[in-house]
Amino acid sequence: MNNNPQPLISVIIAIYNPGKYLRACLDSIVGQTYKNLEIILVDDGSTDNSLEICREYAEKDSRVIVHHKENSGVSATRNQGIRLAHGDYFSFIDSDDWIEKDTYEYLMNLMTEHNVDVVTHEHYATYPNKEVAHKIPDTEYGLYNRKEAMGILVHYFPFACNKLFSKKIIEGLWFNEEICRGEDGLFTRLAFDKADRAWFDPRPLYHYMQSEESAVRGVFRPSQLTAVKLIDLYEPFFSKKYPELYDYAMSNLLHLMTTLYYDMRVDKVKYLQEQKMVVKEFNKLYPKINLGNIPKKSATLYKTFKISPTMFYLSKKLRLLIGRIAHG
Repeated sequence: MNNNPQPLISVIIAIYNPGKYLRACLDSIVGQTYKNLEIILVDDGSTDNSLEICREYAEKDSRVIVHHKENSGVSATRNQGIRLAHGDYFSFIDSDDWIEKDTYEYLMNLMTEHNVDVVTHEHYATYPNKEVAHKIPDTEYGLYNRKEAMGILVHYFPFACNKLFSKKIIEGLWFNEEICRGEDGLFTRLAFDKADRAWFDPRPLYHYMQSEESAVRGVFRPSQLTAVKLIDLYEPFFSKKYPELYDYAMSNLLHLMTTLYYDMRVDKVKYLQEQKMVVKEFNKLYPKINLGNIPKKSATLYKTFKISPTMFYLSKKLRLLIGRIAHG
């Protein structure tokens, strides 16, 4: 029984070979100024020394709970954390990232002050030699109802790791274990669909480590093609519940298809059949979207891909090369 007057926050950390970043992540959690935490470390069959490090922290701090399982992916790992959790609020942290020491105290104050079901905050993109604070227009921060919040979410904040969720909107929700890219955004959209009120805050609290070991930023993996399943999930969701957001939400999926295609082209493995499949799905979705309702730059890129995926690939490769040269 929880006799602490503070609400309990369940911090769920899915762990798979985070290497040198794990201690910084755990130190930032156990050192929080907000003390009533349940820190659930779910090791997804790591092959480095992560499990030993987790157990070391559990010995020192009674709030730390360690669960080890065979490797089955981040969604199944987070879902196991949800099953083990008892919190009034939920936070999902990636094991190679870290947060500011007053993160939960700050977020709980926002929860109470604005009487909201979920708080989203800003983040830093953390590189080996610098940090860059992510920022959107100042007018976009603040208090929103459900429909308004979904609009902000679709445009700017798809991730679960920069949010504090109330138990009310988490109950009954699970990360989709059949999808290995974009499952994060799906979970947050379903959670926001249950929220009456949401707050978007300009303060960056989360340090998002940009490393090759991270799930999306590393070498292309065929499992990422499961993201194509998002099309059949999002189409009815937005067309029925948020039709005003349909074009923009679906354009995000067009972007995902072009990204998958590009990632396969730059990989040393020749994913020829997989590329054809992604192009096919792109071509099926493309005519359903009114390109006049999305940014002109995005519409131009999608038109290029529709005409010639190879032309799109070569132009993107050239743009990235020019960008690298310009930034030294």
